[in-house]
Amino acid sequence: MSSTEQEKPVYAQRKGYVPKWKKKATLAEVTGTKEVSASEKGLVGSIPITFQQGTGEAATLIKTTAMPGQSLKLVASQAGQYIKYGCGKGECGTCESLCNGKYLRPCVDAVPTDLTPDPNTGEYAPLVIQVKGTKAKVVSSGKFFSVKSFILGFWNNLLGMVGFVRDRRKARKNWQERMSKEDEIKRLTEEKKRKRAEPFAADKKT
Repeated sequence: MSSTEQEKPVYAQRKGYVPKWKKKATLAEVTGTKEVSASEKGLVGSIPITFQQGTGEAATLIKTTAMPGQSLKLVASQAGQYIKYGCGKGECGTCESLCNGKYLRPCVDAVPTDLTPDPNTGEYAPLVIQVKGTKAKVVSSGKFFSVKSFILGFWNNLLGMVGFVRDRRKARKNWQERMSKEDEIKRLTEEKKRKRAEPFAADKKT
């Protein structure tokens, strides 16, 4: 078995498996501009920045340049570095990254403005930003249904039926109580009318 086949999920290695969709090549992969430098991409700046995702030989490095005070979120987006964000306010810590031994949050932080260039070369020391690795949750698309889906569907329907019967009983009880109150009001009204009519009937007899 080749290394490419070993990287595929178990369900994708089955004989006769036909995926419903296939990943298309990006524009950089089609045009061959994946390894173009930051200056050739039109990214300007005097501070070199390297985005590192992962460790060891499996780490991916994306090099770019930025200007002091520039938003790190914008820098990462322009360089093609994916960073998972959460609240976007710097509170949840989803995008928290490590930059030269210090933690920062690209959603709100910017390129430091207090950096000093090397007195001999006049160049800035590169900033290495270690971003969190993202793992995509693999879900099989080969089956539309499963035994679990049938069980959960039956359970949901059962709960719905029980709730329907319970609500109907409550509604019927409320309807009966309302009708009994209306009958009581009707009886009291007729009795009141009868009492009012009794003096007039007595006067007519006399």
